[in-house]
Amino acid sequence: MSASPAVLVIDDDAVVRQFVELVLAQAGYNVSSVATAELGIKALQTARWDLVLLDINMPDMTGLDVLRLLRKYQKVKAAVMMMTARGDAATVREALATGADGYLVKPFGPQDLLKRVEALLNPDKHRAPPRENARPVVELD
Repeated sequence: MSASPAVLVIDDDAVVRQFVELVLAQAGYNVSSVATAELGIKALQTARWDLVLLDINMPDMTGLDVLRLLRKYQKVKAAVMMMTARGDAATVREALATGADGYLVKPFGPQDLLKRVEALLNPDKHRAPPRENARPVVELD
């Protein structure tokens, strides 16, 4: 039997952390959370994570700054999903361009959270199957 996926939650809001931990733990994930970007970076350096759920607005460092560090300097292979109240197109584009694998706008419910987490951890399972009789977009000679 394989180990449960390890998920790290980095969010300064205790209510969000507790909600995410509860939902994901009940779904069988191994979840840990921290309240600051600094503690998140330390946790990322000391353990292996399959997924990081990262808030953008934090007091010590923005989640986008943490993401930049992860993608540029760290050898972190975990998928990263941003969780934030900032749902404007510019912020979403910046997060994805910086290396985020997903984006979840607060507030969100347990089903939205679980769907997004599952899709990031098991992308092949959530990919649409090819249609029968589908023609290729580009035909090669």
